[in-house]
Amino acid sequence: MSGRVHTKTIPPHERISGFAPYVSNLDDRLAVYEASRCLMCFDAPCISACPAGINIPEFIYRIKTGNFYGAAKVIRESNILGGECGYVCPVERLCESKCVRRNLNEEPVAISMLQRFAYEKEKLKGLVKFPKSRSKDKKVAVVGAGPAGLSAAYELARMGYSVTVFDANPRPGGLLLYGILPWKAPWSVPESEIDLIKEYGINFVTNRKITDLKPLLKEYDAVFVGVGATKSQKLGIPGEELNGVYPAQEFLQSVAKWLMGEGKAPDLKGKRVAVIGGGDTAIDAACASVRLGAERVYIVYRRSFAEMPAVPYGRNQAREEGVEFLLLTAPVRIIGDKSVKAIECVKMELTEPDSSGRRGVRSIKGSEFRLDVDSVIVAIGQKPDEDLLKSYGVKTEKGLIVVDENFSTSIKGIFAGGDAVNGGETVVEAVAEGKKAAAAIDKFLSGGKSSKK
Repeated sequence: MSGRVHTKTIPPHERISGFAPYVSNLDDRLAVYEASRCLMCFDAPCISACPAGINIPEFIYRIKTGNFYGAAKVIRESNILGGECGYVCPVERLCESKCVRRNLNEEPVAISMLQRFAYEKEKLKGLVKFPKSRSKDKKVAVVGAGPAGLSAAYELARMGYSVTVFDANPRPGGLLLYGILPWKAPWSVPESEIDLIKEYGINFVTNRKITDLKPLLKEYDAVFVGVGATKSQKLGIPGEELNGVYPAQEFLQSVAKWLMGEGKAPDLKGKRVAVIGGGDTAIDAACASVRLGAERVYIVYRRSFAEMPAVPYGRNQAREEGVEFLLLTAPVRIIGDKSVKAIECVKMELTEPDSSGRRGVRSIKGSEFRLDVDSVIVAIGQKPDEDLLKSYGVKTEKGLIVVDENFSTSIKGIFAGGDAVNGGETVVEAVAEGKKAAAAIDKFLSGGKSSKK
């Protein structure tokens, strides 16, 4: 055996019949082999590429030497959602993109697969639990039980603070349960990590949407806001109000709730679906549409594959499952009476790169054409609920909460992090920001002195 390990996948015609994971995990033999490919770099660039700062060579070395639980401990020490991130991190853009193996014209070490392996081994013994500091007499409220909120709550609870987490959904987890469908990561993974977080004495109040922070400031010594980016960007074209047009975030949430037995999924059986956008959310919406029985699914993206932000494995999955890509194509209007009948599109061409290095696009005159579809899913980006942020009274800019280097908002005692601040990054980035904000809150509540764990 030589080169990177590639695990088995369920054939496309089988996996589209359900929402179960379709990529198998490493067994002991393959994990140890893959770990042996790591060069154990002294100044490992993969560490700096990980927002959570996991000591990647260290956990891989422990796998290589058969210390699987020790590997999980290294991961868990830096990232309380390390298991979930092993499944959902866009490693092609993060740690694996910096693997020194690439400089040797080889495939990078399969860091995410090794992280999954460590989690699965950890689960057999019980997730690693670190000691908690002596209880303090101060309370912190966390608004939002997504990755940023969970991370902040965990770190603060470990420091000894009394923490209460408020969330509008029936279950804590945010997009981990209501945005990431289980073929990417089994829900048992985040559920197990949330159960671990609960063991630190955190109080979770679900089905409670917080629209005013003032009462919390009266009851708690500090507040962390991690409400995420739960709204989809609009196209801003005629016909977007028609029946059969779904914002991607709401679409994925409805599918998740349906899988949980909490509602109905959109009826796409036998229908033609156009997904507008080229990111990971667009890929997820397209693959979910296939699983809901859509007859044909298109991804309509105004640039080429080279500019597409979706990670390569997601694009490959969609193609394998029959999704059709209409590249260099943009919607002009959605056609229909009360419901969607078609979309009018125009062909695009690439222009010279802008200051960021990304190539622009412009429409080709006279290239308009009609695409007959029954449903349109808009996946061109997500944003926080601006009305909700305004109700909080904190300073916002371009629809995002403004914070300083300490994640402090314009109101003393209120901190924020995650997608409501950065506009929608990765799970691991939200975890990292929640962790940093917790440290800042600790310093604030300790009069400028950080607690020692």
